[in-house]
Amino acid sequence: MATSCFAPLDLVGYFGYSIFGQYAQQVIPTRQTSACQQLVNAFGDKTSLLDSSKCSLVRQENWSDACQLSPDCIFEPTTAEEVSGALRILVSTSTNFAVRSGGHMPVPKASNIDGGVLLSLSQLKTLELSEDKSIASVGSGHRWGDVYDWLSSYNLCVSGGRYDPVGVPGFLLGGGITFFGSKYGWAANMIANMEVVLANGTIVNANATINTDLFWALKGGSSNYGIVTRFDLKTFPDTPVYGGTSLFLPNHLDDFVHAIAAYSTVGGGSDDVDASYNPSVQVNLATNQLTLLSYSSHLGTDPDPAAFANFTKIPLIWTNSSVRADFFSLVEDTTMEAYHDRSHRQLFWATSLKASPESVYLTNETFFETIDSMPELRHAAGLSLTTTPQMLTRSWIDAAKASGGDPMDIDSEGGIIVHLITSLWKEAVDDDLVYEFSKRCTAAIDRKAKAKGLHYPFMYLNNAGLGQNPFQVYGQGKSLPKMKKIREVYDPKGIFQDLMPGGFKVGY
Repeated sequence: MATSCFAPLDLVGYFGYSIFGQYAQQVIPTRQTSACQQLVNAFGDKTSLLDSSKCSLVRQENWSDACQLSPDCIFEPTTAEEVSGALRILVSTSTNFAVRSGGHMPVPKASNIDGGVLLSLSQLKTLELSEDKSIASVGSGHRWGDVYDWLSSYNLCVSGGRYDPVGVPGFLLGGGITFFGSKYGWAANMIANMEVVLANGTIVNANATINTDLFWALKGGSSNYGIVTRFDLKTFPDTPVYGGTSLFLPNHLDDFVHAIAAYSTVGGGSDDVDASYNPSVQVNLATNQLTLLSYSSHLGTDPDPAAFANFTKIPLIWTNSSVRADFFSLVEDTTMEAYHDRSHRQLFWATSLKASPESVYLTNETFFETIDSMPELRHAAGLSLTTTPQMLTRSWIDAAKASGGDPMDIDSEGGIIVHLITSLWKEAVDDDLVYEFSKRCTAAIDRKAKAKGLHYPFMYLNNAGLGQNPFQVYGQGKSLPKMKKIREVYDPKGIFQDLMPGGFKVGY
């Protein structure tokens, strides 16, 4: 753990009464005073101690039950200045901390902590439009449903998450797979500016003209450079959209996989820039139930988009796909109950392949082979396993580069498939087994894909699991040295490497 970079702070003298108000005179910033007590002294009831009922509720906000940990206290700032003040306290006392907004990433300690301090950004609630309505300023306490709902009243939209309970910051700082990817690239490519609190407490802006290296690094660099308190997002007109959720008859698995394979090819649907199709195959090991599921979006009023033709031929159990007046109504209806359920343990695991029908068949075959090779999985309580191919098209990659680029730096002529393995289960006793399945399945996919020349070296950070290292393969290995140099500029003492132990690290 890093030692403190700063001398004990006189927060009253540094900030003045205008920031801390009635609490400023109570600050006693000594190393002997715990960080939690200093936060209480400085900010009053914005800090909740471990034994309080409020703390108990707030600490359970993480989506995965495996991530619901026990910090010594939780601090909920309402301004960037309060984030700055808290960070100075944490650094001066060498206190471990975590930062959380939506808490959707199912990686233990990425957005919660045992002991130490949890900085919950949930009260950073800015929602403002620029005078010309081209920029939406969004505080880091928001979830995407809040943002879409607010913007719909102005007939505007932004490129953001596909599911309404997902938090804004983690999604954007991980890149962000979005329904609008083929038009605009990653969601992070549509950020105009970020307000960032650096490790030394300084508040800066990062954009295409100021702190440009930091701006680049944050678009996929996660929490390695600072705490982003506000995102200024480029808006575009909200339009009608066709889409929704569809459940297909499970005895049509082969037809479903063939349709996914066809969709992945040029002319098969995925190259329609208005289209986004997100298919999944789920196996419930507890009930032996197979589920074929998709979330789809097609901009415009066409109730039968040609891009989805291969899927519409498959018999349905149920669908709510229809033409909707705005994007918010689509996101509301495509967010399944599982995205609100915090009673299960969750795990993501990531890899990527070159977009091709052969890649689709390979991943599906390997998924079922790995399940069959591990009969002990059927004894894990409530276990369901899901395989999800996510298409990143050539136009997506081109749009990302045209925006100024990002550390992920995808370079593939025919697009790639960002592949996700999702696990959901009930009991901690099965953690090792589920992790073993995820690692074994992904390793087999990678081994087969490399042998066939289909592997693409990329892990989508927001789909990565504990122990994976997405930064190693950014830009096919070329981005990480640059990312480390930028970290040395903005966090020379490694505060976000050491005092904030969770999440994915660029390292030293």
